[in-house]
Amino acid sequence: MLSQYNTRYFAPVFAGILHLALVVGFLSFPTNVTAGQPDTIVLSPQVLAETKKRVLEKDPALMPAYKTFMADAANVLLTPIQPVIFKPFPPPGGSLHDYWSLDPEWWPNNHTPDGLPYVHLNGKRNPQLTDEQYDRGRLRQTAANALTLALAYYMTGDEEYAGKGTAVIWAWCCDSVTRMKPVMDYAHYRPGDSAGHHSGIIETRDLIKIIDAVRLLEPSPAWSKAVAQKVTKWFSDYVDWLQKSPFGRLEANSPDHHGTWFDAQLAVFTLSIGRENDARTIVENVLPRRIRRQIKANGSMPQELQRARSRYSTFLNLKAFFILACVGERLNMDVWNRADPDGASIRSALDFAAPAIAGDSPWSHGKTGTYDPFDFTALFHRAALVYKDDGYIDYLKALPPQKLRQDRAQLFY
Repeated sequence: MLSQYNTRYFAPVFAGILHLALVVGFLSFPTNVTAGQPDTIVLSPQVLAETKKRVLEKDPALMPAYKTFMADAANVLLTPIQPVIFKPFPPPGGSLHDYWSLDPEWWPNNHTPDGLPYVHLNGKRNPQLTDEQYDRGRLRQTAANALTLALAYYMTGDEEYAGKGTAVIWAWCCDSVTRMKPVMDYAHYRPGDSAGHHSGIIETRDLIKIIDAVRLLEPSPAWSKAVAQKVTKWFSDYVDWLQKSPFGRLEANSPDHHGTWFDAQLAVFTLSIGRENDARTIVENVLPRRIRRQIKANGSMPQELQRARSRYSTFLNLKAFFILACVGERLNMDVWNRADPDGASIRSALDFAAPAIAGDSPWSHGKTGTYDPFDFTALFHRAALVYKDDGYIDYLKALPPQKLRQDRAQLFY
């Protein structure tokens, strides 16, 4: 079915981009280094342009990461597109176009014959959430693949990457046959209890990657005016839902990383569709609404330290704060250095957590749970750039050296 979908809906429009005899590991180098910095929001335009230049010069410090990245991009070219409709059946009361995911910590009830209603087990993630019937994996892969392809296009100028990247975004946001409805009514489904929960909105944080992908793809002929209009319309509709729906209002009031990620998403999405005043309002309120309420003078974030995966939650919240600061950069608003009178700031929160970036580092602030430090290495690269302090890069030396050399975060953040 995947190959039928690709042939039927995309081959006529993007001829040849989905059936490629590409050798994994083939290495392309930039063909256009004279162009200005890209207009990305989260990825650093400055770093992207500098990386493109250094790769052309075959800087040995970047080659391991670049070769690994280009091998990943070659694989993505051969990866079937998976739109939201590819689940085997729709959520109860919804359609295949509705995004559907399982609330991660909800499990079958051992005290009822049918396992319903599901019950909450704090800190235990239900492996069912990656089942094919749910869309969490499809969304995560779609966003990651779109950004990988867009970055490969930016780095090489190869239109094959742009064509496939455009097709990936078109399938998720634009095509009337396959697109996701711009709502999250069925996210964090709790079988037997609720069709969805407002906490599921955090999962569309992956769509932030699509926004940067769009900006990298814009110079390509594959990224037509019609595609741009449809993508803008999709995100405009989703922003309206986030701002007006009961779920959106509840998630906006969350006092922890759910609330920070709500703001991060809304700031990126509103800026991307031209609602700059909305983005400015969100960024202006980062200090009183989020930093002041979540970060203590010593940089700790108590709501995150209470969680079963407290180290992961701490870095996850930091990631959302960083995205808000990146939006601030695009608006000439300095969030990086905003601080409460007691010293609470994004930087103080990073300084609190940074020594524990390695998975085997001591973490005496709560339960660690599952944790992958490479989900958060980009924070350290961006902090070194913003604060002009290479000491943040030194923290990463505690990670496995070979994997660190191949980490794409050093290329783009």
